[in-house]
Amino acid sequence: MTVTDDIKGRLDITEMVSRYVTLQRSGSNHKANCPFHQERTPSFYVFPDRQTWRCFGACATGGDVFSFVMKAENLEFRETLERLSQQTGVPLPRRRERVEQQNATDVNEEANKYFQRLLASERGAAARSYLARRGVSPGTVTSFELGLSPADGRSLGDHLRQSSFPPQVLEQAGLVRTADNGHQRDFFRGRLMFPIRDKQGDLAGFGARALDDSQPKYINTPRSPVFDKGRILYALHRAKDSARKQGIVIVEGYMDAIAAHEAGFTNVVASMGTALTEHQVAEVQTISRDVTMALDADVAGQQATLRSLESSWKVLQLQVAGRARGTILFRRPEMASLKIAVMPEGEDPDDLIRQSPQEWRERIEHGTPLVQYLIDSLANQYEVSTPHGKTQLVDAVLPSIYAVTAGFEQDRYFQILADRMSVTREALLSNIDRPATRRQTTSPNQVRRDPAMHEFPNLGGDPLDEFCLSLLLHYPELEPEAVDLKPEYFRHLENRMIYDQWLLARERREVLTCESIRESIGEEFQESLNILLEKEHPGIEFLSRPKAVRDCITNMKDRYLRELKKEEERVFSDSEIDMEENTFHSVLKVNQRIKENQKARETTLKVRTH
Repeated sequence: MTVTDDIKGRLDITEMVSRYVTLQRSGSNHKANCPFHQERTPSFYVFPDRQTWRCFGACATGGDVFSFVMKAENLEFRETLERLSQQTGVPLPRRRERVEQQNATDVNEEANKYFQRLLASERGAAARSYLARRGVSPGTVTSFELGLSPADGRSLGDHLRQSSFPPQVLEQAGLVRTADNGHQRDFFRGRLMFPIRDKQGDLAGFGARALDDSQPKYINTPRSPVFDKGRILYALHRAKDSARKQGIVIVEGYMDAIAAHEAGFTNVVASMGTALTEHQVAEVQTISRDVTMALDADVAGQQATLRSLESSWKVLQLQVAGRARGTILFRRPEMASLKIAVMPEGEDPDDLIRQSPQEWRERIEHGTPLVQYLIDSLANQYEVSTPHGKTQLVDAVLPSIYAVTAGFEQDRYFQILADRMSVTREALLSNIDRPATRRQTTSPNQVRRDPAMHEFPNLGGDPLDEFCLSLLLHYPELEPEAVDLKPEYFRHLENRMIYDQWLLARERREVLTCESIRESIGEEFQESLNILLEKEHPGIEFLSRPKAVRDCITNMKDRYLRELKKEEERVFSDSEIDMEENTFHSVLKVNQRIKENQKARETTLKVRTH
């Protein structure tokens, strides 16, 4: 999730555009005379459900809320970002923050080396013995960089200050705390240390387990410039490659994740004992759409998971699915497939993996789909033998059932729900207001952007954008293949802006390297750039890269033109045909471009088959 996504998620394009021009309702959309050119009849349209705008007249352009403000106010992207940041309250990373982040990462790395040396020394004998009893091999201790913090409360801080780290950097990183008298004390004392790296592998902070009866048993680095427990998943930097191929498995604790990796299950990450946040869920969905949560059998753990799912997973269901009892429900068609794997009674994932790797594998492979798990779990909470209990259960699980996009799956879950309440499926459906599914398209009047959604970010990336741009950034020799690539083919504004910088470098005939790209891109694009530079291209050999770029550009162009066509169809179906002549010329031009692109596709296919 980028800061741009966060800002866009808090804005409504209809409200923003209405500040500049008077909008009229036109079916499910809004129209107006274009604010960017003179015209007699409206050719400017706003599409609330897509959060986009388009001029079908002389401008023949469109975009999102950022591009509208940029055009309306004649602003550069950075200026627009700062203005909308102030409006929405989303803070922008500043240069000072980046320095603080680098300082925190550097001091964490030095502390990590110190912890590892202490564990390997004579003073680490008891901690090593504990790890041996838990079945952690010396090789895994080294691989996961496990360490030991000194118990005296002074040694770590003394070492780091002697290593030229200023006292304020130690405190910012959460490694020490300053008392009222100004003296600093180590935050971690006498604990087994688990370094926590972010997805890129940078050391963000530490988890620490007590080796005696100290409470709490586990503590983490306090929130710092680089560490936020709700935004990081333990071992994700190690698991992401396997997870892309096998799906991702989420466990609760460090030792669970370590045991899984030691047994060869390298697609496992840990939520570090907390309920999943929407940020962690968003991170997971960038890696894999196949997600399994491994839970202990205890009721308290399952209750925590239910709260976690209610507060995080459902926020990604941003598309209207229907209504029930006055509540607007949403779904996200590309939402991940989430399953729940419950451990045997009295065992956690660590125990099961070490005792029976095969049973662990089977439980993960045959996990219960989320909706069914929710029905089963919540049915045990309510008195479903009573009318009131039945109503409570229905109200609790309906949003999750409605979020399922396939109609036949909804039918199956309605049957499961009816069975749990000991009623017929017909009796259940007759008592609820069932929304449309994919087989029954929601009427245009039902689809809208609800104000309650604004607090949640738009978390989706665009694989086609990112694949094309990452190829061009990684392989400068592919530049000639991008001659037909236009900025408007990119769906995401950040990718479009990065491509603009790539074009400028090409025009100046500069040699593009990863470092030169980083220097030429503004700080507001660094996060998006990191995602692109991190992408790998397995299976794409040297000779096939040009074809991959050309095919990708063709697909992007085709997608762009078809989206234009869809918007045109909606405009004509929702409004009276009362447009200026140049609007119809624009429509005909799009039709011609679609035909030309299709013809080019067919020609290319014929060449390849011969």
